[in-house]
Amino acid sequence: MKKLFFTRYVLLAVVSIIAHLNASANIPPRPANANDLIYDYAHVIDSAYYNSIRDSLRSLYMYNKCQVVVLTVSSLDGMDLEEYSQKVFQTWGIGDKETNNGVLILVKPKTTTSNGKVRIHTGYGAEGALPDLLCKMIQTDSMIPSFKQNNYGLAIMKAVNVISPAMKGEYPQHIATYLKEKEEEKATDAMIAVIIYSIIYILIFGLVWYFCFMPTKKDWYSILASPVLSAAVGSSTRGSGSSYSSRRSSSSWSSSSSSSSSSSWSWGGGSSGGGGASSSW
Repeated sequence: MKKLFFTRYVLLAVVSIIAHLNASANIPPRPANANDLIYDYAHVIDSAYYNSIRDSLRSLYMYNKCQVVVLTVSSLDGMDLEEYSQKVFQTWGIGDKETNNGVLILVKPKTTTSNGKVRIHTGYGAEGALPDLLCKMIQTDSMIPSFKQNNYGLAIMKAVNVISPAMKGEYPQHIATYLKEKEEEKATDAMIAVIIYSIIYILIFGLVWYFCFMPTKKDWYSILASPVLSAAVGSSTRGSGSSYSSRRSSSSWSSSSSSSSSSSWSWGGGSSGGGGASSSW
């Protein structure tokens, strides 16, 4: 009996390992070091943009150890974009393990048989500087127009030119204005929601009180006033403050493995909760 019990555990462990290996096999293996920070496996970025993007990403990394990684692939191997991005992020360990300040820019170019796709995938610690709304804006305003012209290098360079200062806390004026407007819209929507729910609460509370706790059928003043007063008192005791948080193949994996002249950077072991945004064209 013990032997059978042990055999089942061994088989379960083997199956789990095989499943993990199969899942990992669908994404590029983690490069030996993180020196390049840009891995153009789909071969869509010309050398001029490649060098500029790499230099910008290296400069950001040396400034505050923020790992922003660019990855292009020819296929997602049947996975959806979010799942693929999460697997790459976790398997490679993008970003520092303590601060989780990694960012992945994943691009699957457009072909004659499939749409192009792009995702900016953020680590836990990068979500404050790169909220989902900003990630989406970068894609729609800076990336997709150039993608549609098949200029992948320019599209990614434009994204890096916004992401890099954002990760330093230096938002360009138009970005700061955009985020402020979106926050104001969220505040307005929240206020409207509070008003609507308050009205619904008062009506429901009033009906419950009317049918269950009415002191006297002839005391119309009491009938009308008590639910409203009770609801007002109840609302005031809860407080009016609210907090809102944005939580949230046929390709070859050969990489141009040029390394920095000084030392070899390593992957930090960062994690992601799936923050970011995706677009297609």
